[in-house]
Amino acid sequence: MGPRTASIAAMRTTAIQHGRAGNVRALVLVMLAFATVAAIGYFFTPGRGKPARRVLVIGWDGATWDMVDPLMAEGRLPNVARLVGRGSSARLESTKVPISSAAWVSAMTGKGPGEHGVYSFFEPVEGTYDVQLISSLSNKAAPLWRILGWHGLRSITFGVPVTFPPEKVEGAMVACMLSPFDADYAHPKALTQQLRSRGFVPDLGAWRERQEVTFERVREQLAIKEEILHEMLREDDWSLATSVFKDLDVWCHRNYDGRTDGPVAPHYELLDGVLGRLLETVGDDVDVILMSDHGFHPYQRSFFVHPWLVQQGFAVAGRAEVQLPPAPENLAERRAAEHAALLALLDLEKSIAFGGVCEAIYGGMRLNVKGREPQGALEPVDVEAALQRIEKALVEWRAPGRDGAIVRRVYRGAELYPGPHSALVPGLIFELDPTIAARSEPAKVPYGEHARAYPDHSLEGIWVAAGPSFLRMPQRGTVAVRDLAPTVLALLELPVYSEMSGAVRREELVPTIAPRFVPEADDPAARRGYRPSPADYAETDMDEVKSRLKETGYAQ
Repeated sequence: MGPRTASIAAMRTTAIQHGRAGNVRALVLVMLAFATVAAIGYFFTPGRGKPARRVLVIGWDGATWDMVDPLMAEGRLPNVARLVGRGSSARLESTKVPISSAAWVSAMTGKGPGEHGVYSFFEPVEGTYDVQLISSLSNKAAPLWRILGWHGLRSITFGVPVTFPPEKVEGAMVACMLSPFDADYAHPKALTQQLRSRGFVPDLGAWRERQEVTFERVREQLAIKEEILHEMLREDDWSLATSVFKDLDVWCHRNYDGRTDGPVAPHYELLDGVLGRLLETVGDDVDVILMSDHGFHPYQRSFFVHPWLVQQGFAVAGRAEVQLPPAPENLAERRAAEHAALLALLDLEKSIAFGGVCEAIYGGMRLNVKGREPQGALEPVDVEAALQRIEKALVEWRAPGRDGAIVRRVYRGAELYPGPHSALVPGLIFELDPTIAARSEPAKVPYGEHARAYPDHSLEGIWVAAGPSFLRMPQRGTVAVRDLAPTVLALLELPVYSEMSGAVRREELVPTIAPRFVPEADDPAARRGYRPSPADYAETDMDEVKSRLKETGYAQ
């Protein structure tokens, strides 16, 4: 038994020992391994041949150089270190706000939120104050797997956020953590049942199901996912394979403290082992990109948008005190409760602004405009003046006990992320001091210090690229999250669409890689290529999404 096989076997043994149905799962894993390969093989035609160029993208959701660098220095991430030594590394700038939904869609489309239409895990319902949980239908831009399909290339997509319901890809797709557990969350559909039978779940319990997230639970699911990935990657008939490990983000939200002797460091070591074995499976002739969508940081202070708006006179508190329910573990329910409570605390007929999505040091504010919002208090002709007043108040505000402003910069949402869907972006987006987290939850005061650090995202993620198409570059550069898609297209010698605001990482590539830039409308393959519509998705899948929205109070 080789070292990789032995390691997988050890992880699998641990998973079986600690799973909820360990002995049964042991038998099921053995019996269904061949069935899963058959389901995967349904979309990978034997004899088609290995493509001349292949790219493997591994996503560590929430990974940060603040952890990776010291762990590499201690010798605890040997596979990441070897990958860095073979190629190049960069500090990755996420979206503002740095949130997995907007960031991963930007990475997969090469476009910003105003161009693809995803800014949060929830989107406004036009003509109301309601929001609804996003789905893959929320993304209005072509992602990488669709573009590859237009050109007759096959892909593997596993766990990329905002992929439920799954698309009819050329290849195989296992959708993301927004997938209902009992829905068809994979394509082809036969693959869903095979994954479910092996004990795989599309989420560790953060969004859809109430489950206890323990380190042993993480190890169990990681072992199952890795085994399935190896089976997929051993098939030669793919040009792009993308797998996002969302479990790191889930674990960090509960435990991140920035310490190499803390509870998050062992998870990095687990992922490093998985990375090394996946690289062994695909071989040295594959270009590899290891990236995150954002980083993580332990914040000692928070700024709360809602009480600040009330304090400054831009919003008016309602008369009745609202009884807030205990925050549930399920993220969809928690954020639904927070959103409803936030608006219930305001007298909307007298408030000209209310809070938008917040993450890390970035927060948003939306204007309550007459004729657009049901109880709009701001005349449309006064919108620009209101934006200027709020912007001025933000940069001049001083937190109690602190010298200097805590707001470093204010952006106009439509200018930061222009495009046909810029209305989804808050009117104002502000950037705080890097030690202060922006929060949208209801609170009594605008600013507070924490006895225990609050773990949340940070703007800067990681990027490592190595393989036959990448140069060795010892100096660390900078990259934007939306640079992934155009770079992958260039690596696969496919046209890069001029509508993409992301850039090809030319400085990292060997001179033989020559990107071709064309408008999407001028690409014959794109003109005749498949584009999904709501009718393409199983009605049962969409019914399940609607029922979940009703459970969280977002649909009637």
